[in-house]
Amino acid sequence: MNTALALGLIVGVVAFSYGASVGIRGKALHSDYYGGDVPDRVKTTPHLRAAANRWFAVCGIVSAVLLLAPLAWIFLDFQRERTTWELFGLAGYVFVVVVIGGYPFARIESS
Repeated sequence: MNTALALGLIVGVVAFSYGASVGIRGKALHSDYYGGDVPDRVKTTPHLRAAANRWFAVCGIVSAVLLLAPLAWIFLDFQRERTTWELFGLAGYVFVVVVIGGYPFARIESS
């Protein structure tokens, strides 16, 4: 069970890090990445495009860093079985992290 949790968290860290790297490189609105549902006004206005890339970078970095805490918690005592309440807490925590990581999508679509 701990192995599956750790692998899932590692996949999350890699995914959010990739999203942050896309934002840092300034490609978040490119159609090959996330730009399919972005309004044309955001794509054509330079300051909105820069803000969208910045939001992708910041939220991706924050989400990746936040996922490191439960990963360390799992690895500190890897052999111990987690209780149901700990797993519910972990699921809630990961839900909040995913909401933070998905915030740029909602922000850009509302712009």
